Amino acid sequence: MTTAIVRPVGILIFAFMCYGALPLSTVSAQQPSEQTKEYKPLSELPPSEQFPAARLLVGAYSFVIIGLFLYVVSVARRLTTVQREVERLEADVKRTGRA
Repeated sequence: MTTAIVRPVGILIFAFMCYGALPLSTVSAQQPSEQTKEYKPLSELPPSEQFPAARLLVGAYSFVIIGLFLYVVSVARRLTTVQREVERLEADVKRTGRA
C-alpha cells in the first residue's frame, strides 16, 4: 500500500522540481548584456532581463505544502497503526485477566 502512494508522489515532486528549475536554466544560458554602474529600476529593464520569480515562488510553496501534507499523512497512518495495536493489547489484557 505504501509503494502505491510513494511512487506517484515521487513523480509529482520530481515534476515540480523540474518545473521550478526551468526558469533557472533559461536565464543562466543567456549571455550577460552590457553592465552599467548606474541603478535601473526593474520596470525599466527589458523583459528578456527580468527574472520570473513568481514561478519559482509558486513552485517552492507547492513543494513545501506537498511535503507537509505527505508528512501529516505519514504521521496519521502511523498513529492509526499504534492505536490499533493499543486496542489489541487492551483486549488481550482483558481476555487474560492480567492487571
